[in-house]
Amino acid sequence: MRSLKFYFGFLIFFCFGMAIAQEVHKIRIRIDTKNASPENAIQWSTGENTKVLDSGESGPFTFFAQVGDHIQWDIMSLTEPDVQINITSLRYIKGPRIFSKNLIPGTKDTQATVIRGGKEYYIYELNFQIGNLNKVHQITSRIRIGD
Repeated sequence: MRSLKFYFGFLIFFCFGMAIAQEVHKIRIRIDTKNASPENAIQWSTGENTKVLDSGESGPFTFFAQVGDHIQWDIMSLTEPDVQINITSLRYIKGPRIFSKNLIPGTKDTQATVIRGGKEYYIYELNFQIGNLNKVHQITSRIRIGD
């Protein structure tokens, strides 16, 4: 009898977890590293499961996510495949604090999980370096969190 209650409880927990399954949003950033202002020469793309609200042509690149979703950023050179680009950090600017930290360190696999929502856009600055140069470039982007 005890194992039946445990099994039933596990089944309810599992079904609830599946009902609010998280998505993984892959944000791909391609930068023209030959451009004198590479932060202004960007192509954005996402996986099929990510809803883009603004492509970045007329304003900051904006996409939609939900609480519990995982976001992964991938950055590469559009014009020089051998030139490495490194994300140095993602920095909170304004809006709801949707991540656990205001400054997310850049890594080879920069990612974060949305832990809370809000009604306004989450605005952040993505900082990156091209090759071995010490100059840090910035891109401003937005995330809209919803139900």
